[in-house]
Amino acid sequence: MRGTGLISAFAAAVTATIFAALSLVSGPEGPPRWEFVLLSHARPALALALAASMTTGGCGIVGKAKGEADAPAGSAPPPAPAPALTEDQVRPVLVRYTARSNRVHKLLDAKGAAGVYAGSSLQVETAKYRIFKANRLRFKPARYGQILGASPKFTGHPKWFFAVMTDNGANPPVRDHIVFVQDQAGGPWRAAYAPLSTKPVKGAIAPGVDVADYPDVVPGSDASLALAPDQVAPALADAINRGSRSGYIRSFTVPAWAKQKRGSLLQDRRTFRAQRWVGKASYSGSRAPAYAVRTTSGGALVWSAIELTESFRRAGGGAGINWRHKDWGDLLRPFTGRSSMKRSITTVERIEMLSYVPPKGRGTIRVIAFRWAPIRVTGS
Repeated sequence: MRGTGLISAFAAAVTATIFAALSLVSGPEGPPRWEFVLLSHARPALALALAASMTTGGCGIVGKAKGEADAPAGSAPPPAPAPALTEDQVRPVLVRYTARSNRVHKLLDAKGAAGVYAGSSLQVETAKYRIFKANRLRFKPARYGQILGASPKFTGHPKWFFAVMTDNGANPPVRDHIVFVQDQAGGPWRAAYAPLSTKPVKGAIAPGVDVADYPDVVPGSDASLALAPDQVAPALADAINRGSRSGYIRSFTVPAWAKQKRGSLLQDRRTFRAQRWVGKASYSGSRAPAYAVRTTSGGALVWSAIELTESFRRAGGGAGINWRHKDWGDLLRPFTGRSSMKRSITTVERIEMLSYVPPKGRGTIRVIAFRWAPIRVTGS
C-alpha cells in the first residue's frame, strides 16, 4: 500500500468507525487528562494517517530474535511468528508511555526513567536530567496526537514495535520516531530510540517511504541495500570526519545538521590546538543496537546512532576549557561539578537517527529524523 500503508490493514477491517488520536494535555485546574480527538473516515487517506490505532503489520529487528534460530533437522517446526502486539494492545502501551515519560521528565527522575526507557534512549534521557537539574530547566509535557506505527512478528523475545507520534506540546510540533522494546515476556515496553523531525509532522513518514503491513526483517549485513544496516552509522561518522575525502560521502544525501557537525568538529580541533591542548576528536558508530525494517521499495528504515568523542589534555600554558549550549546552558558542571576544565577533558555526544536506505543503485541514504545530547563528560 502507499502513503499510509503502516496502518491500512486495521483500517480496512473497520471502515465504518471513528478513530481516536491520543494526546496528553494538562488542565489549568488540575493534573493531566487524556484528550481524544475524533477523526472521520470521510477522507480515508487522511484518517489513516492520523489514526492512533496501530496495525498488526510486522516489522523486524536486525538479525534474529531469541527463539528464531533454525530448528535442528527432524525436530518439530517452530511456532508461527505473531505480531509483537495487536492494535488493541498497543493503545495502553502508548498511554502508559506518555503518562510515565511526562512524569519522569517533570521530576527529572533518573531512577524512574529505567522503567520507561532502555538502551540509547535511557542514556540520553538520564544525561539530559542531569543537565536540566543543574541548570534549572524544565521539560514541556508531550501532547501526542497523530500516530503511525507497525508491529513486527516474533516467535520469542526480545520483541519490538515502532510508533511515529506527533508531539503537539512542542513549539513548533515535532515527530518522535520511537522504537519500543520488550526484553522478556511480561516485562515493560520501553523506548530504545526516539529521534525526532520537524518536517513532515503529518502523513507518511517521509516522501516516497512506505512500509507494508508485515514487513520483513532486514539482516544487519544485507548486501542488497545502498549500505547494510550495520554500516549506516559508521559510514555517516566517516563522512562527517573526513568530508569529501570519505568514500561514503556519495552514499548519503548529507543533511544540513551533519554538515554543521563537521564544521563544529573542525572548529573544536582548532580551538583546542590554539589553547595548547593535545588530543583527538572524531565520530564513530555507536555500540547501541540497530533496528531495521523492509520498506515497500525494497529498501529499509534503520534506527542507529553515531557518537562524537573528544579527549584532550592541557600541554602548555593555555586557558581552561568551558562548554555551554545556547538552550541548555553549562554542559560541564552537571557531569563534573565544575564549569571549567584546567587539565583534561573527555566528552561523548550521541546522535540517534532514523535513516531511509534505498536498494543498491536506486538513490542515496536519507536521514529522516535525529536527536542529539551529551551522554558523558569527565575531566579535571
